[in-house]
Amino acid sequence: MAKYKVLKTFRDIHTNEIYKVDSEIEMTVKRANEVEKNLDSSFLVRVEESEEK
Repeated sequence: MAKYKVLKTFRDIHTNEIYKVDSEIEMTVKRANEVEKNLDSSFLVRVEESEEK
């Protein structure tokens, strides 16, 4: 699973969950690609996880 930041509010067609702007969500890369294909690339951006020690 990867983390994504929501840039525009949208409803997930599979779960009917509404994702609001500035929230961070986890989904598979495959699912994120599907969102990008159905909407466009301006809805999600991947959050790079930094390793903290």
